[in-house]
Amino acid sequence: MSQIKNINKLQEFNDENVASKDKRELSLFFSLCENGKNAVNKNKFKEALFNSGLQMFDDRLQGIFKKIDNYSDEILYDDFLTIIRSSGLLAEKALRGELAIPDFKYFSKNLDKMFDEVKPNKSGKLASYIPPLAEVDPDRFGISIVTTDGQIYERGDTNVDFAIQSMCKPFNYCFALENLGLKTVHSHVGQEPSGRQFDDLTLLARSAAGNLESDDGRIPFNPMVNAGAIMTAGLINPKSSYSQRLRYIRQQFGKLIGWNPKHDCRVDLPRFNKDMARQENFTGYNNIAMGYLLMATGNLPHTKSEIQKDIHPDLDDYDFYTEPAVTEALKLYFSVCSLEMTSTDVAMAAATLANSGVCPITQSRVLGQKTVRNCLPVLQMSGMYNGSGNFFQEVGLPAKSGVGGGVLLIVPRLMGICIFSPRLDQHGNSVRGIEMAKRITLKYLVHMFDGTMTDTTRIDPKLPISRWRASSCSEAIWAASNGNIRTLERLVNEQRDLQIGDYDMRTPLHLASAEGQLEAVQFLLKQGVKPLPDRWGGFGYTDAKKNNHDEIVKEFEKLNMKYTEPNHLVEDPNGKTDEMAIYDDELAVIELLFAAADNNVDGIRQLIAKGVPVNAGDYDSRTALHLAAAEGHFESVEYLLSHGHPLFVRDRWGATPLDEAKREKRKKVCDLLRNYKK
Repeated sequence: MSQIKNINKLQEFNDENVASKDKRELSLFFSLCENGKNAVNKNKFKEALFNSGLQMFDDRLQGIFKKIDNYSDEILYDDFLTIIRSSGLLAEKALRGELAIPDFKYFSKNLDKMFDEVKPNKSGKLASYIPPLAEVDPDRFGISIVTTDGQIYERGDTNVDFAIQSMCKPFNYCFALENLGLKTVHSHVGQEPSGRQFDDLTLLARSAAGNLESDDGRIPFNPMVNAGAIMTAGLINPKSSYSQRLRYIRQQFGKLIGWNPKHDCRVDLPRFNKDMARQENFTGYNNIAMGYLLMATGNLPHTKSEIQKDIHPDLDDYDFYTEPAVTEALKLYFSVCSLEMTSTDVAMAAATLANSGVCPITQSRVLGQKTVRNCLPVLQMSGMYNGSGNFFQEVGLPAKSGVGGGVLLIVPRLMGICIFSPRLDQHGNSVRGIEMAKRITLKYLVHMFDGTMTDTTRIDPKLPISRWRASSCSEAIWAASNGNIRTLERLVNEQRDLQIGDYDMRTPLHLASAEGQLEAVQFLLKQGVKPLPDRWGGFGYTDAKKNNHDEIVKEFEKLNMKYTEPNHLVEDPNGKTDEMAIYDDELAVIELLFAAADNNVDGIRQLIAKGVPVNAGDYDSRTALHLAAAEGHFESVEYLLSHGHPLFVRDRWGATPLDEAKREKRKKVCDLLRNYKK
């Protein structure tokens, strides 16, 4: 195609005759080209997809991988279009950094660090009252995270099967809701927190549960306590045989985690641990008592069977017989608790709930939206038993634990999490699982009520890390540089920190001073913003003085501070000057420069794929190459140059990227900039 004859000059992006779709695809292709070539290396193509968090075994990508492998090492533009257009939007979203967690590599590094910090914690005890659980390796530890787009993070013992135990409860509740509907299910089980131990025998009066049709009889408080879970098990296909019911539940779990019965599938159905089920049956006196209590209330579905004919030959003896519905419900409950899955399986099931009932990797709807919506509030209120209130206040996510050592968490519309570590606390929750959950919510803005507060110290995982950093400072800096007091006032009311600097440690006070915005300077100083030095040791005072803003200079002199002179290096002020690009999306420009400052080549590539000019400049006329050179990031410098970034762009003080590299003594980068030939 004619559009790609001179792609490195980016002239095609400004061609009004190129359709918007073509521009988007051209930007994507250009972002993946390297070393000035008009072709994409196929291994780099795959690597970019994997770096997004998608997996090699993902069935959604098999078609695109087959097409990629049909080509030689380098893929030209026309072939690239054929490949990218055959994969739907998934590959394009991955390459443009638009999946659920855009900066998956950075996210994974943070999770790795948390994992290493939590691993030494060996407090807690195994669940000894169930013999098979008392024999598991107490040092097992794994965490899996699956996003709503099917990105997967795994660390530790993520391929080890373990008993899901009480983590089955929210899913059984969903299966019952799907089959019977909300009204019918909640005529048998409530949705209120119990405030009691999970195995407590106390039931809830129907009237307290909001059932106005009857004020007599009692039902379990909610589906997350044992009594409620036994009732829920009894509600699932009660007219079918035990084996049919267990098969149905296993298959429903399979659909939640990506199992497909119609073709060979990497995903297996949950494994049934028969020995564990028998042990739970044999020692589960409390649960057995609950089953009979539920039958006594008349709420457990009755088989309506008649008492069997007495065929015992001894006149003084008879065969002990009870209503089969009780034993069938208990048997099914023990069996489902004894299903074994990996942490990645459970995380995938949790991600299906987070994705409103659609499995992320098959894109098949498994549960209705209303079912998920009705399940999550109950999980939020009661999923962690009598510690649910404290857990939700601190962690802020619907969660469920099991005495097998698992903890699952659901971040609606974002991801499902499962942490596996068998040592339990006094509440029966995994010690490491709870600690890991707390660390995640301390690091990331995933608490369900984080939207009620402004917090620039915790990361928003839905944003690329460079955009999150840009958003923490750019609005205030742009407002200050333009003298926009109303915006600054709003940011103060939002409790935003107006002292946060950018990649050059340039703050709103620096820019207001440089641009002569006296009122903004006065406002910032009145708010307690302190003058701080930037990358070069300069203060707002020196910015104002250099630009002859005398009234602002006087404001700084009132503070009785000593201000150092900035150390800028400009070897040839009258030398060649290249133009920087002006781009309307100011936040995207700051994001690009943060990515360059962090040597985040993937982040730079994704922004170029979105059409951000490689040489876009900020309020100080700084570009990505200035930042990459100053920080000595050879890979970023090389990428920027190969994608057409000019060598002689100059910042506010006249410095080129080479000047910056020299000032910071970045020898390798200096050599590259001196010797680079387009």
